[in-house]
Amino acid sequence: MSCIRCGDETEESAYLCENCSEACYQDPIFFFPPSLIGEGVVGRLRKQSSALVRMGPVVGGDIEKVAGQSFFDSVSSFNAKKASEQEAKDYCKIADFVLGQYGIPLYTDHPTLMLTEEASKVVAAIAQKVNSLTSQYPNLVMSDAFVRMGLIYWGASRSVLMRSGPVKWCRDKREYTLSKALEYLEKIPKNDDLHSVAMKMSGQILLDMGAYPEAEEKLSAARKSFPDDIVLVRSLARAHFNLGNLDEAISLLDHAIVVQETAEIWFEKGEYLRRGGRTDEAIAAYEEAISIDRNYIHAYRALILLLRQMGKEEDAQQKEADMKLALEPGAAAKLEELLQMEAMVPSEDASTKARREPLVEHKPKLKKEEIKDYLRSANKALKSGDFDLAVEILKLELATNGPKDPGTLILLCRAFLYNGQFDKATRVINELLKREKDSASAWYWRAKIEFAEGYWGASIQHLEKATKILPSFVDAHAEKGLIYLANQRYGEAEEAFGKAIEFDKRDARSYLGRAKALTKLDRWGAAIQAINSFLEIIPDSREGQLMKAELLLDKGRNQEAERAFAKYLELEPMDPKAWCERGVALQSLGLTSDAVNCFNKCLELDPKNQMAAKWMKQITGGESSG
Repeated sequence: MSCIRCGDETEESAYLCENCSEACYQDPIFFFPPSLIGEGVVGRLRKQSSALVRMGPVVGGDIEKVAGQSFFDSVSSFNAKKASEQEAKDYCKIADFVLGQYGIPLYTDHPTLMLTEEASKVVAAIAQKVNSLTSQYPNLVMSDAFVRMGLIYWGASRSVLMRSGPVKWCRDKREYTLSKALEYLEKIPKNDDLHSVAMKMSGQILLDMGAYPEAEEKLSAARKSFPDDIVLVRSLARAHFNLGNLDEAISLLDHAIVVQETAEIWFEKGEYLRRGGRTDEAIAAYEEAISIDRNYIHAYRALILLLRQMGKEEDAQQKEADMKLALEPGAAAKLEELLQMEAMVPSEDASTKARREPLVEHKPKLKKEEIKDYLRSANKALKSGDFDLAVEILKLELATNGPKDPGTLILLCRAFLYNGQFDKATRVINELLKREKDSASAWYWRAKIEFAEGYWGASIQHLEKATKILPSFVDAHAEKGLIYLANQRYGEAEEAFGKAIEFDKRDARSYLGRAKALTKLDRWGAAIQAINSFLEIIPDSREGQLMKAELLLDKGRNQEAERAFAKYLELEPMDPKAWCERGVALQSLGLTSDAVNCFNKCLELDPKNQMAAKWMKQITGGESSG
């Protein structure tokens, strides 16, 4: 793919190359999300004249008319390097006032900063000066200004630029901006009125970073000050869900629903329940979302997909018909009429009752006598996603039998790792490695922890140790492949996956990973062979069938691509992009009528699909001209 700014080659998914991304990052217009490019009110007033109000101790409060002054000149001309600590404080007070005037609020739940071109320049200039002052005076604390600074950097982390550059560049910049946001918010002292606000914002930023244990800690502390804050409660629910605490997440969303019932919160609850395997409750939540907002298409689509996965095709078709009706003009009134008619028919739908009742109560403390087999019970808890329960069981096992069994320590390490408690997982595995230096499994799980914390180089080193101790360690070879693949080291990834396959001809994940690496290396023939081997093991894999179909289409093997798309669409009939691509394959084979059916299906699912619309226009235009 070519960079849209300079034309040089860049990553397949990137619109900008790294040099252009860096250049845009230095431009205030691109630094914030999204900028309203144009002249602001202040700029227009300055061109004419403005009133400078002097509020000093003068009789009568004189008002003197002066020529309009540029805030940009005022804030950027300040020499931060030569400023005293008192001058730094004074500048921060001015900065706080100016930031407020230019649209940076003292607090917001969502860091979407709508700025004019002028505001972008002023805000960026202030950010540079305040950064310089805080590096000179680390103990400097100006709560109002620092909260606004945290919001500026949080907003910058969501700019369109962070989605346009190369993957690694975007991740590095996003990590930097979020870290800077946290740095300013953490400066707010505990006895300050804004401390609870800073805690809440910090928790949400940590959520953006994926640091769920730290996010849960901050948000829980902030909730003491804002017990019924809907945004905070939902953020805390998200943190608990990602930590594997499904019951706690659902309980929090139930509280949010009591405070302010919306279709969006019911949909969110349905998503958590579905991903937690509680499908009946998920269906009830989706239906509740639809009952509140008849046009809430996200809930319809999620419900239809879930019903199909459960084999309830008739129910899915009924909901699909309701969704189509909701998409039509005047659909809300029609749908309301139909639902009122349905309400006249007695029904004993269990899901209706489940909507109002409490879901799952907190589990009582575990008792030793209730567990017959510690390791089997811990394994079962791990597989079900109840990591807290697994930790509790394994601690009972260690308390009963002592820390002698390596298998128990590895299970405990896994439970901590999956729960996001990386420090505890590291302590457990290091304790095992002190006694078992040649434990391939211990080095493997040490590598998993390192990778989860973002240290992929160290992870590779630990996996090398594991495979040196046990050359036939398939999981370690495959893990190396996955890490190399994630970091775009496609040659090393292909080699690692190949090594795993050498020791296990039925390792499906290695065939799939190898196919992805080979595709990036433009060895599409070998990639097809690898994906075929994967599908022999897992023929119903949606990802595998789609990858095969798109690879064949890309290489012009249209007949085989069409067959692959047909198989994929049997598994995933609601994918509009796949319907469009199947239509392209059929049109290339000269089967225009079948292609039109596919494009129509695509547009039915996604009316805004430009590719399908373009093909339809081209086909119908060709027919009319003939």
